[in-house]
Amino acid sequence: MSVPDERSVGLCARCRHARQVETSRSLFWLCERSRTDSSYARYPRLPMLDCPGFEPGKPIGHRPDESGERKK
Repeated sequence: MSVPDERSVGLCARCRHARQVETSRSLFWLCERSRTDSSYARYPRLPMLDCPGFEPGKPIGHRPDESGERKK
């Protein structure tokens, strides 16, 4: 996948809590804050324009999908 277009992703493209999850057909953005705080959506609607949990930082690249396989 290419570098995320910040206009289509929003704050998640610059948040340290964001994780990219890639399937064979799509790229999703997972909010790691959702693991410990249910007020955050696991897969937020994009573009995310406002988020109280936003912390600047580099999102983690591709992570294993739900089956546990590592995607490129």
